Amino acid sequence: METIIRKATEADKDFLITSIIEAEKSGGNVISYCAIFDITEDELRSALRNILDEDMIGQELNISGFLVAEVDGERAAALNTWVENEGGMSSTMIKSNLLMYFIDRQKILNAGPAMALMNEINIHRDDNALQIECVYTAPKYRGLGLSSKLIGEHIRRKQEAAIQFDKVQVILLKNNEAAQKAYSKAGFSLVSEKRCADPAILKMLPCDTKILMEKEIKK
Repeated sequence: METIIRKATEADKDFLITSIIEAEKSGGNVISYCAIFDITEDELRSALRNILDEDMIGQELNISGFLVAEVDGERAAALNTWVENEGGMSSTMIKSNLLMYFIDRQKILNAGPAMALMNEINIHRDDNALQIECVYTAPKYRGLGLSSKLIGEHIRRKQEAAIQFDKVQVILLKNNEAAQKAYSKAGFSLVSEKRCADPAILKMLPCDTKILMEKEIKK
C-alpha cells in the first residue's frame, strides 16, 4: 500500500464534510449539530459546505486546516489542526459566528437551552496550543495508524513553518476508550474532564463527559 499525506483542497470537500460528521458521532448515531439546531443531516451538510467555502482558519470547520491521507490513490483519512487564538480570536467565537450566519436564525434562537447544556460540558482550549479535531479514518483503512501519521505530519509542517506552539491538545468524549488508548500510546496525558449532570445532554452527545488530553512539545 502506498500512503501519501497532503493538504486538503476544494476537491476534498465532500470527504471533509463526512469527516466532520463522523467525528461528531464519535462512534454513535447522534450528530450534535443536528440535535442542537434541530436540523437534518442533509441540512447540516449544506451548511458545512457553505462554511467550508469561507475557509476561516483558527477553528475546525475549514479546508486549510485539514490534511488528507490517501492510500493507493483513495481518500482514507483526514484530520484538522489549528493553534488556538493564534489570530487573536478563540476558535469557539469563530465557529459560533459561522454557524449563526449559515444556519436559519430561528433555529439558532430555539437552540438556546441546548447550547446552554453544551456549555456545561465544554472544555477550555489553551492559547498557543495546537488543537486536534475532526479525526476520521474510513472503515476500510482503519488499523493502519493513519491518524497518528496525520498528527505527526501536522506537527512537522507547523514546526517547519516556524509556527509557535508549546503543546498539542485533543478533546474527546470519555466513552471513546479506543481513542484514549491511542493518544496515551502517542504520549498524551489526561489533563481534565467535565461532566454534565443533566440527562438531556445525551440527546446531543453519546456521552455526558468530555476529557482533555495533551502532549508537551519539546523545543
